[in-house]
Amino acid sequence: MSRPETMIVVIDSTGSSLGNLGLAARAVGPRLGVTVAARSRDDLFDRAAIGRAAALVASARALIVLPHGGTESIPGFEDLISAAAGRLIHVQPAPASPEGMAIAKDHSSDFGSPAYRRRTAYLAQGGPENLANLLRFVMGDEDAPSPSPVPIDGVYHPAYSGPSDPDTYLAWARGRFADGETRPVIGLWFYRPHWLSGDLATYDALIAEIEGQGGIALALFHVRAGGATQGGLSVPDLVARWFAGRIEALLSPLSFSLAQLGADTARVLADLDVPVLQLILTANPRAEWEESLQAVTPLDVSANVAQPEFDGCLIGSVVATREHAEADMTTGTRLIRRHPVAERCSHAVSLALNWARLRRTPPAERKVAILFHHYPPRNDCLGSAVGLDSFESVRAILDRLTAEGYRIDRPYPDGEALARDLLSRLTNDRRYLPPAQMSVQAAARIDSETAIRWHGERSDKLRAEIAAKWGEPPGRTFVHDGEILVGGLINGNVFIGMQPPRARMEDGDEAVAQSDGKAVHDPFLPATHHYLAYYRWLRDDFGAQAVFHIGTHGTLEWMPGKSVGLSDSCHPDAAIRALPNLYPYNVGIIGEGTQAKRRSYACMLDHMIPAQTHADLSEPLAQVETQIETAYFTAQEDPAKLPLVFDRLWEAIEAAHLDRDLGLMRADFDDDATGALGRLHGYLSEIEVTAINDGLHVFGRPPEGARLRSTLVHLTRLPNGAGGSLWEAIAAARGLDLLDLADDPGGALSGGGTKGQAVAQIIADAEAALDTIEVAGWSDEALDAAVAERFNESIRVARALRFIRDDVRPRVLATTDELDFAARGLSGRFVPPGPGGAPTRGAIDVLPTGRNFYSLDPLKIPSPEAWVSGQSMGDALVERYRADHGNWPEQIGMVLWSSPTMRTRGDDVAQILYLIGARPVWEAGSNRVSGVEPISLEERRFPRLDVTVRASGLFRDTFPNVMDLIDTATRMIAALAEPSTLNFLARNVAIEAAELRVAGLGEDEIARRAAFRVFSDRPGCYGTGVNALLLDGGWDSVADLGEIYLHWGGHAYGAGAYGEDRRESFRRRMASLDLTVQNSDTREHDIFGCDDYNAYHGGMNAAVRAAGGGSVASYTGDSNDPRRPRVRSTAEEGRFIFRTRVLNPKWIEGMMRHGYKGAGDLAKMVEYCFQWDSTSKILEDWQYAEMARTYAFDPKMRDFFARHNPHALHTIAERLLEAIGRDLWAEPGADRDRLEALFLDAEGLVEDTMPSHGEAGRGL
Repeated sequence: MSRPETMIVVIDSTGSSLGNLGLAARAVGPRLGVTVAARSRDDLFDRAAIGRAAALVASARALIVLPHGGTESIPGFEDLISAAAGRLIHVQPAPASPEGMAIAKDHSSDFGSPAYRRRTAYLAQGGPENLANLLRFVMGDEDAPSPSPVPIDGVYHPAYSGPSDPDTYLAWARGRFADGETRPVIGLWFYRPHWLSGDLATYDALIAEIEGQGGIALALFHVRAGGATQGGLSVPDLVARWFAGRIEALLSPLSFSLAQLGADTARVLADLDVPVLQLILTANPRAEWEESLQAVTPLDVSANVAQPEFDGCLIGSVVATREHAEADMTTGTRLIRRHPVAERCSHAVSLALNWARLRRTPPAERKVAILFHHYPPRNDCLGSAVGLDSFESVRAILDRLTAEGYRIDRPYPDGEALARDLLSRLTNDRRYLPPAQMSVQAAARIDSETAIRWHGERSDKLRAEIAAKWGEPPGRTFVHDGEILVGGLINGNVFIGMQPPRARMEDGDEAVAQSDGKAVHDPFLPATHHYLAYYRWLRDDFGAQAVFHIGTHGTLEWMPGKSVGLSDSCHPDAAIRALPNLYPYNVGIIGEGTQAKRRSYACMLDHMIPAQTHADLSEPLAQVETQIETAYFTAQEDPAKLPLVFDRLWEAIEAAHLDRDLGLMRADFDDDATGALGRLHGYLSEIEVTAINDGLHVFGRPPEGARLRSTLVHLTRLPNGAGGSLWEAIAAARGLDLLDLADDPGGALSGGGTKGQAVAQIIADAEAALDTIEVAGWSDEALDAAVAERFNESIRVARALRFIRDDVRPRVLATTDELDFAARGLSGRFVPPGPGGAPTRGAIDVLPTGRNFYSLDPLKIPSPEAWVSGQSMGDALVERYRADHGNWPEQIGMVLWSSPTMRTRGDDVAQILYLIGARPVWEAGSNRVSGVEPISLEERRFPRLDVTVRASGLFRDTFPNVMDLIDTATRMIAALAEPSTLNFLARNVAIEAAELRVAGLGEDEIARRAAFRVFSDRPGCYGTGVNALLLDGGWDSVADLGEIYLHWGGHAYGAGAYGEDRRESFRRRMASLDLTVQNSDTREHDIFGCDDYNAYHGGMNAAVRAAGGGSVASYTGDSNDPRRPRVRSTAEEGRFIFRTRVLNPKWIEGMMRHGYKGAGDLAKMVEYCFQWDSTSKILEDWQYAEMARTYAFDPKMRDFFARHNPHALHTIAERLLEAIGRDLWAEPGADRDRLEALFLDAEGLVEDTMPSHGEAGRGL
């Protein structure tokens, strides 16, 4: 340090070169008179450390920087570069990375010079010798040898010293074992810097595990990109030379995505055609990974999880942690080494070998488990799956397996037969069977001795958690005479069952007492003995080699444990262990699917959404529309008769209860007939053209005929890249603007008719044109003729129709890939990746389905496009509230979910930032969000608002960086010195800080607590508790529902806080809200489509009341067309869905085509309506009465339920009676007696379906 003029500073983001650098410095430093100071990103842990490093740089001869990714990979990058002004600056470019090359070019002092190229070569080759010669060269030693080649890639085994040749190596590796010729070969590849630095303990451990578990290890080191330009092999050539035709599974600890390296590299894994298991080398040390439920860093989630998913990798375990070794006294850095996690290495290898063994096992000998979801655990709900006819889908899977040679003894003629067979056995519904009868109907029984032994093999932590909640094995859930009961059936080599239930109140101490005596369910609910034993029985006793989980979604991936990078103490890991998991999943629900990928090691098999159609008008609404047309005609031809016409119109409106939807009165038609008719007609027009599901999807079966044509029309409603929008093209061909038509559907057209009628005609003409073209075989001649006849020879329409013919239609017809890739995955082969998303939202690229879908890079949220949408959504929300209330909404509560964030690339996140007055800052080139900055008050249309976020546990897991981003923005805006009338957030934080100051807290703690605005579940937990309480019926008032929401959701996240228990802050925030909002980005789902919408948004409404805030304005944002966001009150949204789905015969008939599953989904929908009213009072008596008439009293519907699913009829009657009993349906009149009689009748039907003693369940 005494000769600062001869200091060289090296900053290596990962620290992987610094051990060799120390060797080099000790070898030549004294002779050269040079001091080498080195730092990794771990050394630059705060501003003080960065300042000390910058001071070294300022006194150095040269600065050498090795980024790993963007400039954000090196804390204080700009400070270090600035400190080196006037000195030699060398920034090493990342091979084959335009971003890395741009950083090097922008910041290196002599980029592109011969000297720069030579330094680059020294660093690229690496190793102690080259680094020593680099130091000599930088110091001006003209005799410094040129860079010497070091192997860029090659084979690695700690005991192998032969040539780097695949045949030679494999002969050696197989020769070490007596059974070597028959062992499966498992590939492993890792980055060359680990080999260069000797950081090989993790790979040694994996190789030892592969060999110890009966495999052959084929491990390679290589560079991620640019191998061919450095004297080695490109990734495609490396795979072709070493892995192709040799390995049966691949373990990959590589970061980022191969797809970023070009089309050839993107196809490498698909061409290799073996399962690829992504191993996580976390940046966290062992202690933090073990103790933290977050487990890994946000950068880990991006680089080591999300991006490898783009390549089709299956997400595995954390196999190594990042530890600081001894300090290097020469360079001053703390050396870093990867330490293997032995048990996780063992798990990863077991999983890889199990995938490989699928490939080796003939189909006739393969054993497969197929598990339906069963939530809630009632027999009307068996096979729950969003948008999927689960029983017909499994029947299709079984048929495919039969054709592939699997042993299936009893084929099923249809899904109904399968449903009847399974319902005749032991299911998760325990309401009607005594334990002895349950035992008779069980497929198998697990004795106490086995249960105790299995329990003893679990980790100490897991055993303690389970025993504390459920006691010692076998527990009480599904137990008779000391035996754990396994529900389901065995059909040849296939077990068909249902995922075991979580638990019920009577199964153990599942509640914690509140001061008022009410029960609040514990969010940390461990797996029961039955749950874990069920999965263990599948693996060990039945011998399943793989499991299918059917449909969206189950409970396994939501069990307590780490967010990603699980340990053996995490409950999902304890259940699934190393059993290959294939998961048919709705393509649009990517957040929840991503959870299954990461927390149950699943290979997703995404499936198509149901066929799409438009709602049309039900008979009561059609009657109103007829009267509207009569009124328009009368106004032109005989205006004196308008009062009589309006009387008849009003009768039709009241009969359909439309006055409640629009707040209309009879006098409105006398005062402003044009305005009232326009509002009414516009509303009906919007209902008529709204997309709805036409039944359910069947796995592997594309829609046909009219259902296919309608689906194609709705898939091209919004623009799809170069294909454009068919709807917009047809409108333009008629001199119209589709957005104008949609914005004012009740408006008149100059040529006659209304804008809403024009949209309906566009749909009809589009479907008719597709029909004509299809009949003619989709020829160019037929297409051109249709365009000429119907669309004025429009070039835009012709282009859109060709896009449908050449792109959209083939993608939809390729839905058959779902079965193909299911069979492929079950054969231990590669299932290719594909993006997930909502295909009706201009995302046709998510088709065809059958892929192992992926989401996005969380560091790119929100995207620039989402920022545009989020601002529009923010304006729409504020404008609607101000129109309703006359003032600004000062405090907003917003629900934040993962799937919509993934589908929209962050619309909701952008809206939150915009509302509080901050904007994202993107990194040039990568579009990663690097931070936030305030929007000036001059740019604002309204004051800075105060937004409290209730994020789902899934959002917390998938977007930890975004949780931090929102918190950072909140604290930034709260710190601005601005008038309180223009910055509500700062005002409220100051008020809360003053209240906390009275409690005697320190100023840092006060500042932190007062600014908490991002809340979610306790770490490792999921949900709000509201839906569970509603299903149990253990609540008396809306306050009970609100209290459980406050209890579960009051954990704060942000700087210095990961799930900090701040329920008092959360209660304060809820009590102060002016409005609550949750957005919907697609009509493929809606608020009556599952119970989570009510659990989160409805639960927030209840929490406001429970916290003392009274009633709150509740809104639902609609961005299914991101160019024209809409905001409705939640009650309005509910009424709109009643028109499009709940009371719509067209939608109901589509569900009835699916028998048992359709009936169960109808019953669930009635239940979801009731749940929303329980939390938020959004239903009126007429809606209950119409549900009763539609679903319970109609003879056709009663016959349908009786034949297909009497359990569903029983649930419908029970829920409507509960609404009466809770005074939600205040005046049911005679309907109460009719429902009570129906309930008894349905109960008799249910009892008639129960099997008699000994009728089913013969065990093994």
